[in-house]
Amino acid sequence: MANHIQRVKGAVKQRFPAIVPLVRRLKRQLKPDRTDAAPALPIAEVFSRVYDTNYWANSHSRSGNGSDLSRTAAIRAEIPRLIRDYKIVSMLDAPCGDFFWMRECELSVQAYIGADIVPGMIDDLNARFGNSNRRFECLDLTKDPLPRVDLVLCRDALVHFSFRDIRRALANLKRSGSTYLLTTTFTGRAENFDTTTSGNWRPLNLQIYPFSFPPPLRLINEKCTEGNNEFTDKSLGLWAIADL
Repeated sequence: MANHIQRVKGAVKQRFPAIVPLVRRLKRQLKPDRTDAAPALPIAEVFSRVYDTNYWANSHSRSGNGSDLSRTAAIRAEIPRLIRDYKIVSMLDAPCGDFFWMRECELSVQAYIGADIVPGMIDDLNARFGNSNRRFECLDLTKDPLPRVDLVLCRDALVHFSFRDIRRALANLKRSGSTYLLTTTFTGRAENFDTTTSGNWRPLNLQIYPFSFPPPLRLINEKCTEGNNEFTDKSLGLWAIADL
């Protein structure tokens, strides 16, 4: 019986090859998220290990290769323009990482809050860069109460999260009552894949299943050169949080 089924499957694949990727995609979409169970390690421990061990082995920033000055040149030029155009007064940068590239960004906001989940790093950032208009807080984006601000910058965070944790983070952002979300999206991807929340990452297109965001209000292409130009579609998209 099993051999007969395999022969039938093989015949269908040969006669209708275009149906194979469609069936595979349907199977993935009908399956429950593989990561609905809690991750093997708490999120705080996952990213504390990434930071403490310099997991990405970048000589400039412990936040990874995408956080050095050459790879953030485009967004350091465009984010200040966006802040002026949308009259942004307060901003939450979550995760702020080690603040390596953001410290070079000319922000006109009255209040900047950098948030990350690594306690030791946050203490260091407050000691080195905190002032009357800038502070750093240790926050879990998926569950801790977030401050209400005009703009939440969430760069290179959701790509590390499982679908489950992305849903939790987006729900938490909505609860904050903040106005806009500027976050990483890969506009050229035709499919999103689930994963466990970890130091590893994969590209996500937030305008397709299972997120289905509307068209962004503004799109900033990062001009990414990582992976031999494999990620040239990497962008920051701006959305009204109320629309998500």
